[in-house]
Amino acid sequence: MTTSTRTALILAIAAAGLWSAKSVFIGTAGGLDRSPFEGPFFLAGLATFVAAAVALGSALTNGRPTWVRVVGGVVAPIAGIALSMVVNAVVGAFVTTGADRHWVWSEVNLWVTVVLVVGLAFAAHRREVAQTA
Repeated sequence: MTTSTRTALILAIAAAGLWSAKSVFIGTAGGLDRSPFEGPFFLAGLATFVAAAVALGSALTNGRPTWVRVVGGVVAPIAGIALSMVVNAVVGAFVTTGADRHWVWSEVNLWVTVVLVVGLAFAAHRREVAQTA
């Protein structure tokens, strides 16, 4: 297994854990912007997510020339953030905005994106394990 594949999987799971903890803090505080832990856990999750996306982009281009792997590492976090923005826009189109909007709808884009990255990292890991067996 390459370091980028292992790193991508570990970081993706860590990002999911950090953003899940953030959601627990939001829920126990009673909504958005009420917990002092919300911001730090979001930022830690975001940094971990971006690092996971870079490693995943590199892992998915394993065996290719170095410049392709570098491009994959640069494009992957951009694609991940773009996906998160698209999911947020889709949710916003179907869910009302304003004070009556439940805080969960503000978090759906993070959950969908991080679950996708965990799934892709796991699939890359499985593929590589199968190739080495």
